[in-house]
Amino acid sequence: MGAAWRLLHREVVFMPGSDKYKIPADYFIVGCICLLFIIIALILDSPGQILQNYYKINTSRSVLITDYIALAGIGAALVNSAILGFFNLFLLILHRRDPNGKIIAALFLTIGFSLFGKNMFNALPIMMGVWLYGKCYKVKFSDLLVQVMLSGTIGPLVSEIAFLDESTSLVKIIAAYATGIFVGFIFPVVVEAVKRMHRGYCLYNGGIAGGFIATFFVGLLRSVNIEILPENFWDTSHSEFLAILTYAIAAALVIYGVAGYRPANACKRFAELLKEKNKNENDYFVKYGSTCYINIGVMCIVSTSLMLFLGIPINGPVLGGILTVTGFAAAGKHLINTLPIFIGSVAAVHFNHIDPTASVNALAILFSTGLAPIPGKHGWLSGIIVGFLHVSVAIFIGHLNGGLNLYNNGFAGGFVAITIVPIIVFFKELLIKNKNPDKIKEEDD
Repeated sequence: MGAAWRLLHREVVFMPGSDKYKIPADYFIVGCICLLFIIIALILDSPGQILQNYYKINTSRSVLITDYIALAGIGAALVNSAILGFFNLFLLILHRRDPNGKIIAALFLTIGFSLFGKNMFNALPIMMGVWLYGKCYKVKFSDLLVQVMLSGTIGPLVSEIAFLDESTSLVKIIAAYATGIFVGFIFPVVVEAVKRMHRGYCLYNGGIAGGFIATFFVGLLRSVNIEILPENFWDTSHSEFLAILTYAIAAALVIYGVAGYRPANACKRFAELLKEKNKNENDYFVKYGSTCYINIGVMCIVSTSLMLFLGIPINGPVLGGILTVTGFAAAGKHLINTLPIFIGSVAAVHFNHIDPTASVNALAILFSTGLAPIPGKHGWLSGIIVGFLHVSVAIFIGHLNGGLNLYNNGFAGGFVAITIVPIIVFFKELLIKNKNPDKIKEEDD
């Protein structure tokens, strides 16, 4: 098995310039997933159908919730996801960026959200804006690539301006791209600001930043009597097939993670990973190497199984959520710090008045795990509480940004973290003070 793993892990020399650069095997893993999507798409649909429906995706409003599978068919949706995935891999390789937990998370997130809301048309101008920010502030583009991948959260804003009604024109497209470039230009600044707000207790910084930006733009549009209407494209006809596909990907990731070491050693390292609690040092990829893929695969299996157990169909948005949970298993999520959140969020969807299998509830359950650092630091009870509260906030907060922020649950998670963590710390310190007045331990740094 060790020999097989070494073959899989072989690095390929890439030379865009005079210096040699070895493409990390981890990029090949993501590339294989993208290639698999394209192969499946070509099996299920004809190239002509895929091309026609791919155009439909890129000219859609793409606001939440636009399931590209329901809108344009499974073939075009998978191809759109693969194209965005390959494009971001190309940028990483071109700029010789070595992988880390955040990059792996951003790649899986990009592939996932390209199944509902993100496409090349609405992502490119925002990426250009982030590039322009780097040029103006003398920041290397290679250091901004995570921001580039996350910035697509506001992609629907570009699509909404360009395709709000049937009278699409060159002027509207230019206005949409100008807006996208501006949004991309300010995106890194807002991301850095929101990091300080929640102090590392929410993993979805891009979603929080996108939520604030989108809310301002929605306010401007509504002030001139332009109402942003939500969508509800929600496929239910491909659940079994997509579940099998997801389990197959998860199994391959687990096998890859185990193959890097002797099984006993791999399990030991995975057990060490499950003990991780530090909210500020959660790059599991850098710490644990290929063992991280066991965690990635396990989280993929758990997330998929939970959706099926609750009777929620696997479609574009749900698969996107599963892939996001999967990716962030390289940068902060594992079974121990997400289980209490799942418990709280599942309880919440059965408590509120909305159908437990409705889209807003389904996505809120998956994305609530962005609050994983809270139970990691403050225990299971805090995880159950924030999981419950996250769902309650997420199902209504989307109205603020009109569905123009794809990472809406990240926005909700930021609100929960900023509000609830100080309260949790306050009560924990109060209990400690009552038990031992001479020993007041600071629980939050």
